[in-house]
Amino acid sequence: MADTPVPWAILEVVQARLRTIRKTGGYRTDIGRDVRLEPAPFDPNDAPRLTLYPLTMLVPNDARSASERGFTFVVEALVPVKLDNAQARIVEAMADVEDVLDGYLQSPLALPLQFQEAVLLDRPDGVAAMAAQVMFGTRYRRAGPP
Repeated sequence: MADTPVPWAILEVVQARLRTIRKTGGYRTDIGRDVRLEPAPFDPNDAPRLTLYPLTMLVPNDARSASERGFTFVVEALVPVKLDNAQARIVEAMADVEDVLDGYLQSPLALPLQFQEAVLLDRPDGVAAMAAQVMFGTRYRRAGPP
Protein backbone atom coordinates (compact mmCIF):
# COMPACT_ATOMS: atom_id res chain seq x y z
CA MET A 1 0.00 0.00 0.00
CA ALA A 2 1.33 3.42 -0.93
CA ASP A 3 2.12 6.06 1.69
CA THR A 4 0.04 9.21 2.05
CA PRO A 5 1.41 11.89 -0.32
CA VAL A 6 3.38 14.54 1.58
CA PRO A 7 1.08 17.43 0.51
CA TRP A 8 -1.99 15.63 1.89
CA ALA A 9 -0.13 14.73 5.10
CA ILE A 10 0.78 18.42 5.48
CA LEU A 11 -2.89 19.38 5.11
CA GLU A 12 -3.88 16.85 7.78
CA VAL A 13 -1.30 18.24 10.23
CA VAL A 14 -2.38 21.82 9.43
CA GLN A 15 -6.01 20.81 9.99
CA ALA A 16 -5.13 19.60 13.48
CA ARG A 17 -3.27 22.86 14.18
CA LEU A 18 -6.19 24.99 12.95
CA ARG A 19 -8.53 23.11 15.29
CA THR A 20 -6.70 24.76 18.19
CA ILE A 21 -8.17 28.17 17.26
CA ARG A 22 -10.46 28.79 20.23
CA LYS A 23 -11.18 31.80 22.37
CA THR A 24 -10.22 29.72 25.40
CA GLY A 25 -6.78 29.34 23.82
CA GLY A 26 -6.31 33.09 23.49
CA TYR A 27 -7.59 33.52 19.93
CA ARG A 28 -10.23 36.02 18.79
CA THR A 29 -12.63 33.40 17.38
CA ASP A 30 -13.72 29.78 17.75
CA ILE A 31 -13.44 29.09 14.02
CA GLY A 32 -11.28 26.05 14.79
CA ARG A 33 -14.43 24.16 15.83
CA ASP A 34 -15.10 23.20 12.17
CA VAL A 35 -12.04 22.58 9.99
CA ARG A 36 -12.51 20.56 6.80
CA LEU A 37 -10.31 18.95 4.17
CA GLU A 38 -13.12 18.64 1.63
CA PRO A 39 -15.38 21.37 0.24
CA ALA A 40 -19.07 21.30 1.11
CA PRO A 41 -22.08 23.52 0.39
CA PHE A 42 -22.52 26.39 2.84
CA ASP A 43 -25.87 27.16 4.41
CA PRO A 44 -26.32 30.68 5.85
CA ASN A 45 -27.39 29.02 9.11
CA ASP A 46 -24.08 27.16 9.39
CA ALA A 47 -21.48 28.20 11.94
CA PRO A 48 -18.25 29.77 10.70
CA ARG A 49 -15.81 27.21 9.30
CA LEU A 50 -12.43 26.65 7.70
CA THR A 51 -11.66 24.52 4.65
CA LEU A 52 -8.18 23.70 3.31
CA TYR A 53 -7.51 23.59 -0.44
CA PRO A 54 -4.24 22.43 -2.04
CA LEU A 55 -3.14 24.82 -4.80
CA THR A 56 0.24 24.16 -6.37
CA MET A 57 3.15 21.76 -6.21
CA LEU A 58 6.20 22.79 -8.19
CA VAL A 59 9.97 22.57 -8.41
CA PRO A 60 11.28 25.86 -6.99
CA ASN A 61 13.72 27.81 -9.19
CA ASP A 62 16.33 27.58 -6.42
CA ALA A 63 15.70 23.89 -5.59
CA ARG A 64 18.69 22.14 -4.07
CA SER A 65 17.65 18.72 -5.38
CA ALA A 66 15.40 17.24 -8.04
CA SER A 67 13.07 15.94 -5.32
CA GLU A 68 12.45 19.35 -3.70
CA ARG A 69 8.93 20.71 -4.11
CA GLY A 70 7.20 23.95 -3.29
CA PHE A 71 3.65 23.48 -2.04
CA THR A 72 1.01 26.17 -1.59
CA PHE A 73 -2.42 25.80 -0.08
CA VAL A 74 -5.32 28.02 0.94
CA VAL A 75 -7.18 28.13 4.22
CA GLU A 76 -10.64 29.45 3.41
CA ALA A 77 -12.75 30.91 6.22
CA LEU A 78 -16.51 31.28 5.77
CA VAL A 79 -18.65 33.42 8.08
CA PRO A 80 -22.41 33.81 7.52
CA VAL A 81 -23.48 37.39 6.79
CA LYS A 82 -26.50 36.99 9.08
CA LEU A 83 -24.15 37.95 11.89
CA ASP A 84 -24.26 41.66 12.68
CA ASN A 85 -20.49 41.78 12.75
CA ALA A 86 -19.68 39.39 9.87
CA GLN A 87 -16.99 41.64 8.40
CA ALA A 88 -15.24 42.05 11.76
CA ARG A 89 -15.51 38.29 12.39
CA ILE A 90 -13.96 37.36 9.03
CA VAL A 91 -11.05 39.76 9.62
CA GLU A 92 -10.58 38.23 13.10
CA ALA A 93 -10.65 34.74 11.57
CA MET A 94 -7.98 35.77 9.04
CA ALA A 95 -5.80 37.07 11.86
CA ASP A 96 -6.29 33.89 13.90
CA VAL A 97 -5.35 31.69 10.93
CA GLU A 98 -2.22 33.70 10.28
CA ASP A 99 -1.30 33.72 13.98
CA VAL A 100 -1.64 29.95 14.38
CA LEU A 101 0.14 29.00 11.12
CA ASP A 102 2.75 31.63 10.25
CA GLY A 103 6.09 29.93 10.75
CA TYR A 104 4.46 26.70 11.98
CA LEU A 105 6.84 23.76 11.56
CA GLN A 106 4.85 20.65 10.70
CA SER A 107 7.99 18.61 11.33
CA PRO A 108 9.21 16.27 9.97
CA LEU A 109 7.10 16.75 6.87
CA ALA A 110 8.35 20.08 5.53
CA LEU A 111 9.90 23.47 6.19
CA PRO A 112 8.02 26.02 8.35
CA LEU A 113 4.89 27.49 6.77
CA GLN A 114 5.18 30.95 5.27
CA PHE A 115 2.25 33.36 4.90
CA GLN A 116 1.95 34.46 1.27
CA GLU A 117 -1.31 36.32 0.72
CA ALA A 118 -4.81 36.90 2.03
CA VAL A 119 -7.91 38.08 0.23
CA LEU A 120 -11.37 38.95 1.52
CA LEU A 121 -14.44 37.98 -0.53
CA ASP A 122 -17.96 39.29 0.03
CA ARG A 123 -20.69 36.78 -0.83
CA PRO A 124 -18.62 34.45 -3.05
CA ASP A 125 -20.74 32.72 -5.69
CA GLY A 126 -23.83 34.44 -4.25
CA VAL A 127 -23.53 32.60 -0.92
CA ALA A 128 -24.79 34.59 2.07
CA ALA A 129 -21.36 34.57 3.65
CA MET A 130 -18.12 36.46 3.74
CA ALA A 131 -15.02 34.47 2.90
CA ALA A 132 -11.35 34.96 3.42
CA GLN A 133 -8.68 32.98 1.67
CA VAL A 134 -5.29 32.88 3.38
CA MET A 135 -2.48 31.33 1.33
CA PHE A 136 0.56 29.63 2.82
CA GLY A 137 3.55 27.93 1.27
CA THR A 138 6.17 25.43 2.34
CA ARG A 139 8.80 23.17 0.84
CA TYR A 140 9.33 19.45 1.21
CA ARG A 141 11.33 16.64 -0.35
CA ARG A 142 9.40 14.15 -2.37
CA ALA A 143 10.15 10.51 -1.64
CA GLY A 144 10.96 8.41 -4.69
CA PRO A 145 8.99 5.37 -5.84
CA PRO A 146 9.33 2.19 -3.75
